[in-house]
Amino acid sequence: MRGTDFISINDFLFLPFFLTIILVISRLVQKRNIEKYPEYKYYLPGLSLKLLGGISVCLIYTYYYVGGDTLAYFYDGVVMTKFFFLNPKEFFRIIFWGGTLDDRYLFNSDTGSPLLLYDGYAFFVVRFTCILTLIGFRSFLVTTCLLAWISFGGLWRLFRVFIQEFPGDIKQVAIAFFFIPSLFFWGSGLLKDTITTSFMAYFVSSFYMVLIKHKKIFANILIMILSTWIIISIKPYIFVGLLPGLAIWTISAYAHRIKSKLLRSMILPIFLLIIAGFAVLLMSLLGNSLGQYNLDTILVKATETQKDLKRDYYMGNSFDIGTIDPTFSSLITHAHLAIFAAIFRPALIEVNNPVMFFSAIENTFILYITLRILWRLRFFGIFKYFFGYNSMLTFSLIFSLFFAFSVGITTSNFGSLVRYKIPLLPFYVSSV
Repeated sequence: MRGTDFISINDFLFLPFFLTIILVISRLVQKRNIEKYPEYKYYLPGLSLKLLGGISVCLIYTYYYVGGDTLAYFYDGVVMTKFFFLNPKEFFRIIFWGGTLDDRYLFNSDTGSPLLLYDGYAFFVVRFTCILTLIGFRSFLVTTCLLAWISFGGLWRLFRVFIQEFPGDIKQVAIAFFFIPSLFFWGSGLLKDTITTSFMAYFVSSFYMVLIKHKKIFANILIMILSTWIIISIKPYIFVGLLPGLAIWTISAYAHRIKSKLLRSMILPIFLLIIAGFAVLLMSLLGNSLGQYNLDTILVKATETQKDLKRDYYMGNSFDIGTIDPTFSSLITHAHLAIFAAIFRPALIEVNNPVMFFSAIENTFILYITLRILWRLRFFGIFKYFFGYNSMLTFSLIFSLFFAFSVGITTSNFGSLVRYKIPLLPFYVSSV
């Protein structure tokens, strides 16, 4: 099917109706809370940008790229809504337990056949969103806006956690969470990134409520379990990227409660070993779920990626951080290049299409504020803040750098890079 087959006159008829409902409800939520919680002045602007970003993704994939993942997700969503009326029992089995290639025989010429049944990670997006396709009358634009609205909840929850820790920096944190172009564009469409970024935010905010605030522990643990399942089912590397930061955050939070410096220095190594061991055990237990990002294959994945980027079909959109061998020492020696690539590339001199141009402008700004902070703190002064000032700030930096390393070492081209790195953006930009 052509990209233009996905948007019809019905999209533009239904879209104003659903947008009105979304914005009216959101306005009521803002009005009810803004007197008690001043940060709610960013609620409607932040949501409006996500809706705009989601619609923009639809239009760009339909009329500029004329194809892509988001169209495949929507196509399969429409197939599943038709299948619902044909066979509700099998529909719900596939939604809750997943599908296999053998299930393609359940569909017929009236429903069409799903394109993504062969890919469990991709088809999970269809399982997650096909209900929205049904509610949205099979409208591409409406389905995307509904997903953008729902996914905004995760970012908003994490935003409020950050301002609990840094109440004097509401404006800066709001910019980091809602006004970064890559985040509200790539994080709002009918894409894996929209879902995983939102549930990563739910996971981190619930982890904070359990670890720091000790509030609603049972409910927040359930949110963490649900979020972990969704993240691993779509993009396992995000969960892998969270582990080091969460470990350091836990150690830092409890270490600050020990007043004796001697006792703290004795206990910290024990904490570190226990948590590191638990992280390795968890990754081993989840090995099958983590797929190519488990402990046994991540080195091979990084090596294969760097070989793949040298092939011709990327047409200049690839980047090279050097030759990587499948050893940890090789990964470590290339870590700084991978981190720099993930956070600050593509640069303006590397641009060769309009979408990359906007990303390059954003990266230039992030590089500028990073260099400015390093200059003001004389570089080494930054460790005072990140490792002694606040445990959440420590987590944000560790997660940002480790996640940037993971993405930079296993991603071969700029087109993928600008999407894969969006989970780190609110943490890194709000930190600096």
